[in-house]
Amino acid sequence: MILLRIINQGINLFFKKKTITIVNVFIIFLMSLFLFSSVFGYYILNETINSIKERLDFSIYFKADTSKEDIDKLKNILENFPNVKEVKYVTKDIALEKFKKESLANPVIGEALKELNKNPLVDYLIVKADDPNVYSEIAKYIEQSPYRAVIEFLTYYENQKAIQKFISLSNYIKVLIIVFLILISTFVFLITFNLTILTIYSQKDDIEVYRLVGAPNYYIASPFIIFNIISAFLGFILSEGCLVLVLIKTENFWNKIVSSLNPSIFFYQNFFMINLSIFGFILLINIISSLIAIQKYLKI
Repeated sequence: MILLRIINQGINLFFKKKTITIVNVFIIFLMSLFLFSSVFGYYILNETINSIKERLDFSIYFKADTSKEDIDKLKNILENFPNVKEVKYVTKDIALEKFKKESLANPVIGEALKELNKNPLVDYLIVKADDPNVYSEIAKYIEQSPYRAVIEFLTYYENQKAIQKFISLSNYIKVLIIVFLILISTFVFLITFNLTILTIYSQKDDIEVYRLVGAPNYYIASPFIIFNIISAFLGFILSEGCLVLVLIKTENFWNKIVSSLNPSIFFYQNFFMINLSIFGFILLINIISSLIAIQKYLKI
């Protein structure tokens, strides 16, 4: 019975203090949107990095006079490296046919190849690995092996520089998101703290009456916590509604950027974990700020 009274008082505060309620809900709405954006920002960054890593091929181009026997020996060695998925041997004849097909739209290149009257390409290996870190191990091995003398160049270094630049940029973005998360959490804490104080101050006459009749401290303080919990829940639900609407409207957009991107599936597969984590974090900030405000101004 007492619990129901406390809950009813908290609900009454929610509807009675309309201005404070609207501000409180709006602040939680903004914070929830930022938290959702942070989660999806991490997801999009990680998917993009993984997509680029998968495209990272390690091509080894050989000198024109390299024998097929030497190439096969190196191919066999590389296939035994841990996490190497495939080592493909592409002869210069196959490479030329592929190049001709890719250059059909450019007749100038076709004419140039006819004038040249010989195959300007060389044999090469394409290494595919499950873990991109293997590429650096292979590069180190090749640089120190006898096969370095028959190799013209490796594409790994150029590709790796681009990957590292993108990863560095994504790390900066992640740090920036964390900084903003700390700032907005502090902002919400202070706003909730001051709104709770304002709500307590507006109820000071009722609080005095409760104290005169001997009401326990928890009975006086709990409605303010209930008020903030209801505001937090409503702000969170509104932000999630906006998120779902955005996901529906942009469902066919993300895979045009990166083929593996599908925020809708990511959200639905991790629905409970994402919602519980974000709402739990918001609730924690609200309860802590409410308790500190109650402790300070009600002296309980």
